[in-house]
Amino acid sequence: MRSARRARPAALLLTLAIAATGFAAAPAHAAKTWDQAALWDFVDRREAQLDPRWEEAKGTYMPIGNTDDVRLDANMLAVHAAAAREGHQGASRHDERVVRLADILTRAPALLTPPATRAGGQGHVPGWSSSTVDPGAQHVAIDPQVASALASAWEVRDVVGMPPELVDRIVASIRSVADSGFFAYPAMLLNQFNWQSDVEMAAAKVTGDPKYLADYRQQLARFVQGTRTALTPGRTPFLNGGLGLIYSPREAAATGPALLSSSEYENLVYSGLRHYDQAIAAGMAPLSADDEARLRLWGQRVLFGDWTHAGELNWDTSLGTRRWHLSRYWAFALQGAETLATGGRLTGSPNQPSWAAWISERALETYDTLAARQKTGTLESGMWGVVGRDTSAEADPLFTASRFAAHAARLAQLGVGGRRVIRPPAWYAWDPDAGRLAVSTKRYSTGVLLRHPTDDIGGIELSRLFGAAGDPVSGTGGSARSAFGLDLAVKGRVVLDSQPGRHLSISGTQSLKVDLNGRHPLRGTFQSGLRTRGTTTSGVGSIDVTQKFDEDGIDVSRDVRATLTSVATVRLPAWGTKSTVLAVRADGSTVPLRSAAIDAKGVRGLLVRAKRGGYRVGLCRLPSSAKLRLSTVAPVPTSTSTTKVAQVIFPVAAGTTRRIDLRLTPTIAAPEAEDLCG
Repeated sequence: MRSARRARPAALLLTLAIAATGFAAAPAHAAKTWDQAALWDFVDRREAQLDPRWEEAKGTYMPIGNTDDVRLDANMLAVHAAAAREGHQGASRHDERVVRLADILTRAPALLTPPATRAGGQGHVPGWSSSTVDPGAQHVAIDPQVASALASAWEVRDVVGMPPELVDRIVASIRSVADSGFFAYPAMLLNQFNWQSDVEMAAAKVTGDPKYLADYRQQLARFVQGTRTALTPGRTPFLNGGLGLIYSPREAAATGPALLSSSEYENLVYSGLRHYDQAIAAGMAPLSADDEARLRLWGQRVLFGDWTHAGELNWDTSLGTRRWHLSRYWAFALQGAETLATGGRLTGSPNQPSWAAWISERALETYDTLAARQKTGTLESGMWGVVGRDTSAEADPLFTASRFAAHAARLAQLGVGGRRVIRPPAWYAWDPDAGRLAVSTKRYSTGVLLRHPTDDIGGIELSRLFGAAGDPVSGTGGSARSAFGLDLAVKGRVVLDSQPGRHLSISGTQSLKVDLNGRHPLRGTFQSGLRTRGTTTSGVGSIDVTQKFDEDGIDVSRDVRATLTSVATVRLPAWGTKSTVLAVRADGSTVPLRSAAIDAKGVRGLLVRAKRGGYRVGLCRLPSSAKLRLSTVAPVPTSTSTTKVAQVIFPVAAGTTRRIDLRLTPTIAAPEAEDLCG
C-alpha cells in the first residue's frame, strides 16, 4: 500500500557562508543542482533498476549470481522507509515492502537466534546472516546495516501500517543483538567502533533505553584514547602521524608503508560519529573538550585526505586491490561524507558541512556519468579495470546501485537538497610517517605515495592524476615505465628511478618533504604554494624532484645527477589504450608523437589526450639535446589502461647535473595548445 503524503519533518538547517578566499567563481566542471526533488529522482531511477530483482512471493530483493540478499534487502528497506518518512511519492515509495522486508529480516535464516550456534571467525548468535534463503555467512558489518534499516522501518511503523507483532519483533531483534557479547561494550573489532555504535544507537532509538547511549559513549571515549596512545602494548595507535586511520594497528616500531591509511575503511569508521549529536540530545553526556577537538581534527583529515572534488575517494588503501576501486566500497564509504555533511558539535570548520554536502552530491553526479557508460546502466564492480579477489562482477552492479540509492535517500532526509552548498577550495592532507600526500582541487586530484605495502606503486612522483570529472588522465597507479617519473640508465640498463614502486634494486634511498608556503601544516586548504621535495639517491647518482601544486595544475622540476655517463628519461603516462600525444611547435601547430624520437628543440609542449580529457605539458625548461618520443608499455594490474607514455630523453654526462621543468595542466576536454607554461 502507499500512504497519503504527510508533512515532512523539519530538516537540519545550517547557516553557511561563502569562503572568504573567493572560491565562488565559476566552477571548472559545471555541477548539477541537487535539490530535494533531484535527490529523490536519483533514488527513483535506482529503484527502477532494482525493481526487477524484487521477488513478490518471497518478499525480498534477490541479487544476481548468489542468494546473499540480506545487505541488499537492508539497503532497500532503508530507501523505502526514508520515502515513507519524507512523504515522497515516486518509484521508491513502497510501504508494503517496508513491512515485508522487516518481516523477513526478523526471522530465520536471516536472523539467527538460540538454539542456533555459530563457531569460529565472526560467527555470533544472536546475529544476522547474509541470506534469507539459507543460514549465510556472518560478518560484523552485516548486523549494523540491518539494525539501522529496521530502526528506520520502526520509525514509520504507523505510516506503513505495520502490524503490532512485527513492531515488537523489530524491537526484540535489535535489542537481542545489541545486548550480545559480539556487540555490547567492550566489544570492538580492531579499531572499528562504528559497527557496534550503529547497533547500539539503533537499539537506543527503538527501545529508549539509556544504557545504549552509555555504551555508545564508552565506544567513542575508548576510540579517541586509542588515537593518541596504543591500547594494546606493542602496537601502534589507531591513527598515523597525519591522523589517517591504520586499518589494523601495527607493531609499535612500524614505519612507512605499514602505516598507510585505508580511505574506504576510514570513512566507514568515521561514520560512527553520525549519531553523536542525536545521542547528546537524548541525554548522553558529551565527550571532553579535548576529545571533541581531536575528533574535529580527524574529520578534517577524512575530508581533505580521502575525498576528491568529483565525489570519488582519493583512494589509497593498505588493503590493496582487495578494496581499491571497488565500486561497492566507494558507495559504502559515502557514509563518512554524509557524516561530515551533517554538521554539529564535531564540525571542524564553519564550511565543512557545506563542502562535504558538495562532495556527497558530486558522488551522485559522477555515479550517473560513469554508470551511463555501461550497457547495463549500472557501475561495474572493479572501477577502471582494477580487479581484486573481492570483486563480484555479477552481484556488485545492482548492489552498488542500492547503496547509492540509500546514500541519496539519507541526503534527502538530512535536507541537503534544501541547503546552499559551496564548492570546496583546493585541499590536501599529508601523512608524514606513512609517506602519503593527497591533493584535490576543482580541476584535478592526485597523490604521492612513497611506497605501497603490497602493490607495485610508489616513489616521490605523482602516483596518479585524475581530471575534474573524476576520470583518470594518466592512470590509476603504477611504477617505473608505466608511471610519472624519471629514470636514469647506464648502457641501456635502468639503475635509478624516482618512481620505482616495488623495484627496490633501482629505488635508491628516497625521502619526501611537504610544505605550504614554507610552513608545515599536515592538512588544509590552499590556492598555491603547496610543495613537495623528494630525493632519490644511490651510488650511481641522484634525482631531486620538486612539485608545486596550485588550483589549476602542477609545476614539476627535476634535477638529475649522474656518476657515470647516463641517459635520463622523463615519463608522462596517458590513460586509455587509444590515447594520443601531440607535440606543440613554436608556431602553435601540432604533430603526433610517435615511437621514432624527434628533436625537442622548437617544441613548446605536449598535449596528452587520454580516453577522456587529458593534460597539457608545458616544456618550460629542457636540457639541450633532448628528444621526444611515444613509448608503448604493457599494462600493469594497478593501471590497466596505461599503455602509452610520452618520454623526454636527454643525456647526462658523468659528474654533471641537468634540469628539466614541466607544467602539467589537467583538462576535462581534449587539451589544446594554450597556457602551456602558465
